[in-house]
Amino acid sequence: MIEAKLQKIQSLVQQHEAWRASCLNFCAAENAASPLVKQFALTDLSGRYGDFLGRDLSNRKYFGTRFVVEIEQELIELAQQVFRAEYVEFRPLSGHIAGAAVIMGLTKPGDTILEVGSDGGGHRLSEKLTHAELARDMKVLFLPIDGEAYNIDIERSKALIDATRPKLIILGSSNFLFPHPVHELAEYLHASNPEAVLAYDASHVLGLIAGGYFQDPLREGADLMFGSTHKTFPGPQGGIILTNQEKIIHQVSEATYPGLITNHHLSRSPALAVALLEIIQYGPKYAQAVIMNAQALARAIEENGVDVVGSGSGYTQSHTVLVKTAPWGNNKDIAIRLEASNIIVNPVGLPAEQSGSGLRFGVQELTRRGATPEFMVTAAGIIAHVIQDEIGISDSRQLATDLAESLGNLSFTLE
Repeated sequence: MIEAKLQKIQSLVQQHEAWRASCLNFCAAENAASPLVKQFALTDLSGRYGDFLGRDLSNRKYFGTRFVVEIEQELIELAQQVFRAEYVEFRPLSGHIAGAAVIMGLTKPGDTILEVGSDGGGHRLSEKLTHAELARDMKVLFLPIDGEAYNIDIERSKALIDATRPKLIILGSSNFLFPHPVHELAEYLHASNPEAVLAYDASHVLGLIAGGYFQDPLREGADLMFGSTHKTFPGPQGGIILTNQEKIIHQVSEATYPGLITNHHLSRSPALAVALLEIIQYGPKYAQAVIMNAQALARAIEENGVDVVGSGSGYTQSHTVLVKTAPWGNNKDIAIRLEASNIIVNPVGLPAEQSGSGLRFGVQELTRRGATPEFMVTAAGIIAHVIQDEIGISDSRQLATDLAESLGNLSFTLE
């Protein structure tokens, strides 16, 4: 029985890897870590403990960590260089946990938090936390969205700040197309309440920010930035928090450890350090290629008869493309049809002004696999035909598979 189960698990993993290699993966929340990053994620460290107290890397609860301290110091120095941030908290195991640490460290029961709601593609981290009894006293409101521009409505948000006097504002979106008005809202928030904090959830665009594109939240007035290290940032799964304010990093770190995390999975540290080195070497070229590919995909999908959000504003300035599906049926049904065609996307809600429902595409993984704007034009033709139900599944699957298999090894890596 043991041998049979082992063979089945091995076979399922192999089938998964072969299938995903034959797919056009447009999942905006995923990326492909390089072989070198994977290599450094699978070391002896994966079974070790190395808890440290506060901000002192050498103040370890567990012994046997003399080299871990040096590895994590290297990681911090690389993150400081890439993000031009004085303080780094690398222990969160996901972007969601990083955001939870921000909320737990910077607010108290009864405080008001403003964040982006589902109409703007927000992760709604604070709202999700209120489902737990411990956080039910937290007051969470959503920032007003300009549905036509698919961005935060600055003037209505200022009015909401005046009316609610929030302790914390969280910008950022899971459907990021265009930079958020960080400078305008940070300036207004800090003028009305110097103790209030503006945080920026960079989960989806962290790799673009690291590459010097999209926007620069910490220079634009955000008090801190947090996010995932495995979406546009091509590292191991996990989270990170960055700030230039000593008081904030101490508050957030105290919430991180031991409140949310004790063992922070030491194997992430060298893998994340290697991913930062890849960004130092290739970050600007990678980020620029991602944005060019996203814009090419969006334009070509629309030219094939399917409307795309942001058509009057260049479609996107990030890795994300949002396609309107309302004229063609239920977005989940269309996503299922695309998956059957070996094209992986996510159904998402959109504002009423943008037809109410759609599909989210992200081009970062395909860009790392060598996709070009010309590749995206070809992919867009297949996608549009599937959305409009103008092609049989077996035909679309063969076209998508042939296109996926035309790609080479990962690019923008140190190997």
